[in-house]
Amino acid sequence: MINLRYHIVSLVAVFLALAIGVIAGTTVINDQVVKGLERSDATLRASLKNQQDSNGVLKSQLNLWQSWGGTIAKQIEKDVLRGRTVVLMLSSGVDGKIVSNVQNALTIAGATRGGTITFSSRWNFNDDPARQQLGSILGLGPAATAADVATQGVDRIVNRLDTPGDPNAAGDLLQALAQGGFIQVSDSTGGSFPPAGSLVIWLSSGAPNPSPPDGQFSLPLLRAMVEHVSIAVGEPMASADSLSDQIHGDAALNRTVATVDHVDTIPGVAALIAGLHDVATGLPAPHYGTRRGTTAIAPTP
Repeated sequence: MINLRYHIVSLVAVFLALAIGVIAGTTVINDQVVKGLERSDATLRASLKNQQDSNGVLKSQLNLWQSWGGTIAKQIEKDVLRGRTVVLMLSSGVDGKIVSNVQNALTIAGATRGGTITFSSRWNFNDDPARQQLGSILGLGPAATAADVATQGVDRIVNRLDTPGDPNAAGDLLQALAQGGFIQVSDSTGGSFPPAGSLVIWLSSGAPNPSPPDGQFSLPLLRAMVEHVSIAVGEPMASADSLSDQIHGDAALNRTVATVDHVDTIPGVAALIAGLHDVATGLPAPHYGTRRGTTAIAPTP
């Protein structure tokens, strides 16, 4: 008969064999997995290096084109606005780099910077407290409707801009709007604002739900202003809300207000300066960019 010791030895041998088999199998599988991961890693590293090399080439080409474009832009901009003063009007949220590039282009064009009006995000007629405060500033009372505030706001701002004065004087409309947080005025001239005979560049942020709102305020303001001053409008290429598109669809503004829908590019800034020059000299308003209604990317030298 088989004794107990034999059973114990047999069971130990079986479990030992299973353990050796599991360890050996796991080692083979792990080795295969590791080798597969190493191959994948090598493939990804090679792909990444190829992409980095391609990006390096594209960056070099971009720098080359930007350098060339900047040279051409300066030829387009050079002294075309000499002797003219230009006031900037900015909707809320305009990229500071765009503003800086436009100001530099104005310097190249020989223009004098006449100051800046920047609208804040408070210019929102759906915000009851802001609308009521704006209505009070305009002398309409807190119960004024959004339509009344917008209409009176346009009329009073146009009348104020058509009558140069000290924006820091007590009772001045611009001072009251600035104190209410609706605008910020930067008067670089230190005298009457805006300087008499100024041209205007309006820069739109292109943001959805812009401030001021286009339909209620910006377009009516441009329609009223264009009777008194020459205006060019610029916006970024990726604008979610395109003021340029709306101007193109407006029979009066389309003929009188120059537009640029890629003012965040070198050609766009040059086009903005050229467009302002054209409308200031009585030529038909040009429309530069890539959107429907434009006639060219930029002016030729």
